[in-house]
Amino acid sequence: MDFDIPEMEKEILKKWEKSDLSKLNEDAIKDGKIYSIDTPPPTVSGEIHIGHAYSYPHQDIAARFRRMMGYYVFYPSGFDNNGLATERFVEKTLKLSLNNIPVKDAIEKCETVSGEAIAEMKKSFIRLGLSQNFENSYITYSKGSWKISQGFFLDLFKKGIAYRSEGMTISCPTCRTAISQIEMEDSERETDFVYIDFRSDDGAVIQIATTRPEMLAACVAIALNPEDERAKKFSGKKFRVPLYRQEVEIITDPRVLTDKGTGAEMVCTFGDQTDYEIWKDHSLKLIRLLDERGFIRDGGLLEGLKVEEGRKKIKNLLKESGDLKSIERIKHSVNTHERCGTPIEIGVSKQWYLRYLDMKDDLIQQGRKIKWTPDFMRIRYENWVNGLKWDWCISRQRIMGISIPVWYCNSCGEVILPEKSELPVDPRFDEKKKCPKCSSNDVTPETDVLDTWFTSSTSPTISLRDSSIENNGIPMSARFQGHDIITTWAFTTIYRYMVHFQKIPWDNIIISGNVFDSKGQKMSKSKGNVVYPMELVDKYGADGVRLWGSSSSTWDDISLKEQELTRGRRTIIKIYNAISLISALPDKRKIEIKLPFNRWIAQELNRTIKKAEELYSTNDFAKARTEIDNFFWTMFCDNYLEIIKSFVSRGSEEEKDEIAYVAREVALDIMKLYAPIAPFITDKAYEMLGMEGSIHEQKWPEALEDYEKDAEIFSNVISVISGIRTERSKLKSGKQAYKGFIISTPVDLKEFDKRVIKETLREENLVFRKDRAIKIESIVE
Repeated sequence: MDFDIPEMEKEILKKWEKSDLSKLNEDAIKDGKIYSIDTPPPTVSGEIHIGHAYSYPHQDIAARFRRMMGYYVFYPSGFDNNGLATERFVEKTLKLSLNNIPVKDAIEKCETVSGEAIAEMKKSFIRLGLSQNFENSYITYSKGSWKISQGFFLDLFKKGIAYRSEGMTISCPTCRTAISQIEMEDSERETDFVYIDFRSDDGAVIQIATTRPEMLAACVAIALNPEDERAKKFSGKKFRVPLYRQEVEIITDPRVLTDKGTGAEMVCTFGDQTDYEIWKDHSLKLIRLLDERGFIRDGGLLEGLKVEEGRKKIKNLLKESGDLKSIERIKHSVNTHERCGTPIEIGVSKQWYLRYLDMKDDLIQQGRKIKWTPDFMRIRYENWVNGLKWDWCISRQRIMGISIPVWYCNSCGEVILPEKSELPVDPRFDEKKKCPKCSSNDVTPETDVLDTWFTSSTSPTISLRDSSIENNGIPMSARFQGHDIITTWAFTTIYRYMVHFQKIPWDNIIISGNVFDSKGQKMSKSKGNVVYPMELVDKYGADGVRLWGSSSSTWDDISLKEQELTRGRRTIIKIYNAISLISALPDKRKIEIKLPFNRWIAQELNRTIKKAEELYSTNDFAKARTEIDNFFWTMFCDNYLEIIKSFVSRGSEEEKDEIAYVAREVALDIMKLYAPIAPFITDKAYEMLGMEGSIHEQKWPEALEDYEKDAEIFSNVISVISGIRTERSKLKSGKQAYKGFIISTPVDLKEFDKRVIKETLREENLVFRKDRAIKIESIVE
């Protein structure tokens, strides 16, 4: 029988509106039986994506299971509207540039638009069946988050970990802000390796090869490896930069690779990190070629051009001058901004940083105190820590962000901080401070805001604020997150709780994978293969989507395949039909279990309860689902329900009563086993069986009496039934008629067992005999 799954789920949602799972098992708090989840606050975009539909139910499965196990579950809802992504979303929504309107107006628009988007995303998450505490959602750009984030900044400043310095700055020309190493990603791109001749006034020539010819105006030296024989030859000699004609010296540095290009490197301020390191160590001249928007400011040939435009023009000019000798097309790795894909630029400016390069060993040890699922993801974290090159730049030149709570005295240079009791503050708009050191009123407010990860990395504290477990909530029980943000969210959170509290933020971190299309390509808007999850929910039901998401391990990448969604929908319908059958049976009180097939199904249920509990506890939801599926589909539906049909119609009253009792008890327990994964249909089934309340307020099923020996004996009957079905299927496919079957078993079957086989299969002509193993032979015509 088919039925309207989405309509059923909407009815269940109305029922859930009257319940509050966030307060369930509160008595367990005093015993320390708490399960707390550090939930990932999704970036505000107005709609959830397929990755959310895959991974977020994993947290919910864990939460629902722990409630059934008697835990008080702290499962907050959060949304991240603090940062560049929100600015981009608002600009796209309103079709304007926030940089062209007053800052206060821009912030107000961001808050309004992101607030509307959060409301829509909440609806989608609720429709997906998440049991988070949506009434008290935390938002990363809120007064409460401001107070916590700025308080943490003051703490780090006083500990000497937060500092302001002029130094190398990684910036994104498109987003027009400084960024940090954690926001960079490598991108392989094709580009030109340009070979250029530099000449001295006396006619000497040295050739360099570069991918950044547009940086010629910022060339301050030519570097050779000390082992290069040209180092002595050209020692003290100066060469002129083509087109720009400034003289530069030959220097030596071991970082120059002799087997790259010509072995001679043009040192510019700054083409890459190596340029910066050589420039700094050799105290070279600083030429600021690019402005904050990425435009070239050479005062001449390339003035006002973007980098790509300048690169194209300078190559043509070098060809005309005769200084360009050749061009080689190569593929190389480029550092880009993960938000927009723009190649980063390196410069020098004053920024705020957090110190952590001297903490690598401690960070690795902290990571090892946490249980990683799967464990190999910890290696990715450790590789990242070992590869850190710069301290964390936390200042951003943006609009939507939590302000750095600092003023600067122009008279004595004092950094002026507010008192914690004054937080939150916004130096951009609040009244200027008076310098506490020299009493000067000549004070400048900080206009930069904090990196969004600075705030997001304190999500445990933000989410626990005002909760009943706030004071003993760290470490939290679990963090669920994607593997693509191990180097951002996981790393920064581990770092922050180490420097603030000398604690790990959570006991467990469970990593989730990405969603790929049926062709194995990662889903993205740029590829045009995006599927909107709410459309899938409307077609297959939220339970159908959740069942698809539980078909592979949480940490695995998963393909969005029609057959898996269809399989999930079939499971929902199968549950509905099975429960419809059982709900027609009388509701009997506890009865002693005597019938062999009842003892067999009870024992198989016991085994499944134990195995599912073990797998749920270790967050291996896919294997738990497989165990439950095998029991429900094969043992319960294919065998048990088929066996009891004849007994329900033709059995004795005593047999009927026992069957009614066992069938309902087993069905209820199956629903409890499925409940964390498929919350809608299991609650509907709970209603259909005449139960009051919600299945999600019930305890995890307890094993029935042990019937291991009886189950082992009756398993022979199940094997015979399965064997005959297989043999009949073969005969049918071969269009071969048969008169009956000869059944060989290693034990003598009792008359009751033979009756079960005959009535279940509706086969009368069965010959039973004893042999060493179970064997089914057809009697053909």
